[in-house]
Formats: sequence, structure tokens, C-alpha cells
Amino acid sequence: MRGPIFYIKLLTISLILLNFTALSNESKWNLIYKSDEITIETKNHNCDFSDAYDQEFIFLRITNLTDSSLTLNYYLELWYDNDCINCKNKKPEYEKSLKLNAKETIISDCHNKSNDSKIFVRFSLPLSKMPGVNSIVKLTNFELKNISLKYD
Repeated sequence: MRGPIFYIKLLTISLILLNFTALSNESKWNLIYKSDEITIETKNHNCDFSDAYDQEFIFLRITNLTDSSLTLNYYLELWYDNDCINCKNKKPEYEKSLKLNAKETIISDCHNKSNDSKIFVRFSLPLSKMPGVNSIVKLTNFELKNISLKYD
């Protein structure tokens, strides 16, 4: 029979391994655009919602490197299941415009559902747990096109 010390050690090792696994699965920021004025980075993130189906997003972190306010404009092209949904027919809802104060960083979050600085990837739940949803599409590619800056 094993004593309580054995089980405490086993629990401690299990918790350490669990924490290490969780940290290794955490997505890191990836630089996708850099200029003298701004940087744009991306990171995958799962959002668990109490009032909607859980969803995976690509968060954007946009940093104004200048001492002036500016507006970032770009067109977001999206491929779901390898099919570009807005490459041929440009749609106004994918024209993005974000105002940044001097040295400001904008970071996406789960709480602001109308946040223009995040990109929908897919629903996180299995199809069987989402009544009314017939299929799950997944983002397979995206591009920020026609990036431009205007100083305010």
C-alpha cells in the first residue's frame, strides 16, 4: 500500500505536466507586417461564449510606432475551405479602418463581438452541439491587402 506522500508527489507531477502542456499549446504572436510606422501581429485564440457558440479567431495586435495619431486602412481577403469568399467581388464590409493614437496598441479580445481587429476562423464546438448549423467551415488563409496609413 502506498502512503499519502506518494499520492501528493503524483498529483504535483501531474499538475506540473498539465501546466507545461497548456503553456506549450498557447499561441504566440506572429509578425505579419512591419513598417517604420506600424506593426501587425497575429495570434490564434479560442473564445468561450455564454450566449453564443464557442469560436476560434485570429486576433490582431496592431501597434502605432509613431508619435502621431494615424488611421490604418486595409482590405481583408478571406479563404474558407480553400475558397476565397471576397477576392473577385470586393465587399465593403471587408474594408477595415482603425484609428490609433500615438504609440497605441490595439489588441483583439473575445468580449467585443464587433471588433474589427479579429478574424473568424471556425466554430470550436462539434457540429452535433450546434443546432441549426449545417456545416463548419474553417479559415484556410487570409491576406491584408492595400495597407495604407493616413496621419490624422
